Amino acid sequence: MFDSLALEYVRTRESQLSFQCQKRIALEFLAGAQGRLLEVGCGPAVMLPDLLAMGFEVQGIDVSGEMIRRGRQRMAGHPLEPRCRLDVADVERLEYPDASFDAVLCMGVLEYLRGHAQALAEISRVLRPNGVAVFSMPNGMSAYHAARTAYVGLRRFERRLRGRAGRDGSLSYNRCMPWRFPRELAAAGMRQLDSRACNFIFFPLQELAPRPSLALNRALLPLSGSFVGPLLGAQYLVKAQKRA
Repeated sequence: MFDSLALEYVRTRESQLSFQCQKRIALEFLAGAQGRLLEVGCGPAVMLPDLLAMGFEVQGIDVSGEMIRRGRQRMAGHPLEPRCRLDVADVERLEYPDASFDAVLCMGVLEYLRGHAQALAEISRVLRPNGVAVFSMPNGMSAYHAARTAYVGLRRFERRLRGRAGRDGSLSYNRCMPWRFPRELAAAGMRQLDSRACNFIFFPLQELAPRPSLALNRALLPLSGSFVGPLLGAQYLVKAQKRA
């Protein structure tokens, strides 16, 4: 799937408000960290120039060979290219020694796995003690995902009643529950330090009226760090630290 989406990511990813908000928060969470950084799910290297500019030496990995090819193409000739490397790899089976990295960035990856435990354990293993990890994932507690999940469930129920049960072709996501994620981090030897929500979209407004939805999203951005953020933001970011 991501091989087929690589070109679209190259062309549109950086112009999307949702990505811009995630990027701003992720870079803020990484401020103060230094050394070697592992970017899990690096895609076509859209975050890489900013990470290099912050002084990191970056190892980017992605399960998609086409994403890696596009990322290498993007970074070819970049003045900081010698400080980065891009490879195809699986976050659940990382081929790096223990405590290899000072920081880890993992955006838009955990939701495509059957569960978080193995990936979090591997990230914790390759992270040095007191190292920082930043995660971004869909917020299953948000109004958007709760309403859309209910709608999809009703549609599937209706199909079964009509004798048309079967896969509808939609992709299932393993969404994060903000109240549960700290326990998953703790089980992997990490502790949550901070969290933010973003992408304030609502179902079905996002699907039926994208422009008004975008305007509302921009207007609600100040709620990112508020107590209502996890209820409204469809995307959730967490800053964690590996225990010494």
